[in-house]
Amino acid sequence: MFRYLGVALVCCFSSPSYCANSQLSVFTEHFPPYTIVTDGQAHSGIAYELVKNALDIAKFDSSIDVVPWARAYELTLTQSNVVLFSMAKTQQRAPLFNWLYKFTTLEYSFYSDRDTDVEINSVKDALTYSTVAIRGSYEETILQSMGFVVGINLVLVTDMDSAWQMLDKGRVKTIYASHIPNHRHTAAKISYFRHNEVVRNQELYVVASLSTPISTVNKLKQALLLAHAQMKSD
Repeated sequence: MFRYLGVALVCCFSSPSYCANSQLSVFTEHFPPYTIVTDGQAHSGIAYELVKNALDIAKFDSSIDVVPWARAYELTLTQSNVVLFSMAKTQQRAPLFNWLYKFTTLEYSFYSDRDTDVEINSVKDALTYSTVAIRGSYEETILQSMGFVVGINLVLVTDMDSAWQMLDKGRVKTIYASHIPNHRHTAAKISYFRHNEVVRNQELYVVASLSTPISTVNKLKQALLLAHAQMKSD
C-alpha cells in the first residue's frame, strides 16, 4: 500500500563497520505500475525507471533488491544514506524525511467486488465493511485515522499482492487503493472490481532520511530532475 505503496536506498542491514564504508543500495516492493517485481526481482515500472536512471546520472553503483515496506520505512527513519520511494506525503510524515522529488499524484478510493452489495458513499459507510492494508503503509495510517481497527474491520498483510488476493477471495469486503494493479490476482478480473467514492488525492515522493549527508541529498535531487526530463523526451 503506496501504499501503499516502496523503494529504499539503504545503507546497512548488518554491522556498523559495514555501514561506515558501504555505498547506497536500492530496495523496493511490488507496486505496479510504479515498481514491478517478478520472482522477487524488481525490473521495471515508472518509479523504478526514474530511480534507476537517477542513480546512473548521479554515478551511484547500486543494485535494486526487494524489501518489505515496513522494514524499508523503519530503516529510512533510523539510518543515514537511505532513500525511500514511493512515499505518500502526510502531515505526520513531513518532518521525518527529506522530500526529494514528487513524481505523481494518486486518487485513493475504496474498491470492492462488483458481485457484492457493498455501497460506499462516505467514510461512515466504509467503516461498516472489512478492509485490508499493507502493514506500516500510508493506507494503514489513513484507514486507522478514519476509525478502522485491526482485528475488527481492518486486516494487515505484508504486500500488495496479498492485499488484493484477500479481496479476490472474499476474505475482506473492500480495499483502499489508488488503482487496480495489473498482477496475477487482478489482471484477468479488473472488470470484477467496483470503484467507490474517492476519498482523497495523495502525492507520492522519493524521500531521503534526515541523517543522509546534504551533498548526497542534493546530488539525488538534481539527478531525479534530470532523469525525469530524459524520460519525458524519450
